[in-house]
Amino acid sequence: MKNSALWRVVDNESGTQSIVSTPSEVVAFVNSRIDTDDDDEPFSITEVGPLLPKPLGVITAWAAKKDGERTDGRTAPITIRPVVTDNAMECDDVVLWDDVYVSWDHDMYTVEGPDGSEYSEAYSAAELSEILDEYAGDYEYVPESEGSDSHTRPNPRELIRYGAQECADRFGHLDDDALLWLAATRITLAVWRNTPVENWHAGKSPLHDGTMMRINVATTRIVRSMLSFDHIDWIAVGLAIVNPSRVLPTGQSVLELGLACHNTDDPAHEVDPREELAEMAQDAISWGRRYRLHEKEFGLRTLIEFFCASDNGWFGAPSWGRIVDRFLTAVDDRENAHWRLHRDEPWFDEWFTNRPADIADTTEFRRLLLTGPDLLSEEAAEWCVEGSIGYVCQDDHANDCWRCGVPLATESPSE
Repeated sequence: MKNSALWRVVDNESGTQSIVSTPSEVVAFVNSRIDTDDDDEPFSITEVGPLLPKPLGVITAWAAKKDGERTDGRTAPITIRPVVTDNAMECDDVVLWDDVYVSWDHDMYTVEGPDGSEYSEAYSAAELSEILDEYAGDYEYVPESEGSDSHTRPNPRELIRYGAQECADRFGHLDDDALLWLAATRITLAVWRNTPVENWHAGKSPLHDGTMMRINVATTRIVRSMLSFDHIDWIAVGLAIVNPSRVLPTGQSVLELGLACHNTDDPAHEVDPREELAEMAQDAISWGRRYRLHEKEFGLRTLIEFFCASDNGWFGAPSWGRIVDRFLTAVDDRENAHWRLHRDEPWFDEWFTNRPADIADTTEFRRLLLTGPDLLSEEAAEWCVEGSIGYVCQDDHANDCWRCGVPLATESPSE
């Protein structure tokens, strides 16, 4: 459809219009409004040209090209913020540098300068890039003021080298698939969990801990599907994570989830989630552009290994199998050390003996956890969180662990 001819069909009475690419679509549009017989020409059809890609992809590619032209290892001073609307499927407008608006209408881009002072039209991605080139020269880095504490912040290059070395020391025995899963957990934590999404589920919120666990796992799966040691489109990874139309295990889109958590009467949830998603997309694009440059400097394998410096105990991390083993040992043993803080509570015995139906069988429970907690029912996921699955010891220890009830090894009589 990208290179086929398009037509704009307009209902001249109501002003309703549609962009179509086939005669059948024209007929469908007309038939849906055929109740007007008193006008000899109730409809007008105008050829408008080929379908242009939406501006966000064109703009991120243009910005990435600008990044590659620099010689200082920094991204170009270009901020990119998609406009998030109530229709999660649409992203027709993008704001650059906080004051340049790019819009899209199937066959044409429009660029509006600061305060509406300039207006340009582009009929191809190349023309749009040329217009943006003219604006780019007006935006440069602002020198840091004296007294800045930037010298105290870690150097990203040093962190990448350190993280890759930590990966080699801790996880050098893992195969590539396991490393990519571990990297996916860390990327999900950075680009999804540690964002306004964490605020959505804080305090009094319909987004409970069990649901959050399922959503985090589903997000990790998406990230893992986009990682390889051959190629990673870092910007695409970031945008896939924060995509407002992405469907979650709850059946909601990301935007619908944010709207469900929105509460103007609660200071913790009063920010409009559309604004938060726009901010998250801006950050995800900046993140992707930075790691695209880091890959050029350090190589893809080193960069992936940097993400594998630590194990956060999530599904996909090396420790997940141990966590499942220890948790399931505990759910069949009331006296297990895991319950030391709960077993004397008045609610514990009833809760402990009444697992949700889909996890009542321990074998099936194990299969679901190892396959992925996003496959659990909402009730079962909440039961796991109430049972402190997130606090199960993940260490690969031999003895002496108070959390697991492993005693200190005694000396051998021969010693």
